[in-house]
Amino acid sequence: MTATVENLADDHRKGLAIAGIGGILFTFDIPLLRLANPDHLVSQSTLIFGRGIFLFIAISLWWYFYRWRRGHRELFLNGWPGIIVACTNTLANILFIAAISRTTAANLVFILALNPIFAAVLAWLVLKEKIPFWTWIAVVLSFTGVGIIVWDGLITGTWVGDIMALIVAMCTAVALTVIRKTGRNVVTSLATGSLVSALISLWWAQPLLLPMEGWGWLALNGLIVMPLASALIAIGPRYIPSAEVAMFFLLDTVLTPFWIWMLFGEVPTHRAMVGGALVISTLLAHSVWRYKTHHAHS
Repeated sequence: MTATVENLADDHRKGLAIAGIGGILFTFDIPLLRLANPDHLVSQSTLIFGRGIFLFIAISLWWYFYRWRRGHRELFLNGWPGIIVACTNTLANILFIAAISRTTAANLVFILALNPIFAAVLAWLVLKEKIPFWTWIAVVLSFTGVGIIVWDGLITGTWVGDIMALIVAMCTAVALTVIRKTGRNVVTSLATGSLVSALISLWWAQPLLLPMEGWGWLALNGLIVMPLASALIAIGPRYIPSAEVAMFFLLDTVLTPFWIWMLFGEVPTHRAMVGGALVISTLLAHSVWRYKTHHAHS
């Protein structure tokens, strides 16, 4: 019994470390994409194409190395869970970059912070996991905060990007729930989703118009930062609940607006700050409550 409890505690610590590092790396995604096209010289389709191709190359190389080194024979698309994650990732890739030019970085990450809320609701619906009372309170308060942000978007004209961000958050929560339910290794599905999104955007892309400096930022993002972040986030639910993994996206809500302010001087509106503060404070309080509850029962 003691060994089992210790193993569970070790797995939990391992999952927290894996997801935490992945969450920090994710905070550099939007700044790197902005740096790749600071003057809006090319369309967002070009960024989707470049980022998608680099992500596909990086994750595919990792997969081949993993199979060769470990002798594993897992399929590139690991069954129906892999297909679902690939589809959600394709849609998320396209809408995420499209949203960058249609709303502020702060609005985008505030709404993406809704990941754990969607993950908790899906865990209740699909995995039949019980949702505690305080989680339902967090659901209501978080949606209220996002409602304020979208309301602000209706006034300032960023509502289209806000809705896109909301769909991205839903896609991520679906993927995390599928990973949690099956325990499958579906990291390579992220490569498939990246390739499909790149091929879709190729019809409108203008790769020759993007300067070499822009391609350099995209390469850093797509070959190093995002593959590593995505892999760590995808591995996390194998050790800890998907809703707990999604909590680490909160780092994005704090650090990304700071990076954008430092680099581009972009400041969110007052209403967006109010809505974002409500989302962040709610999820932070809920995260602390879950952490204390987990340790009280361990």
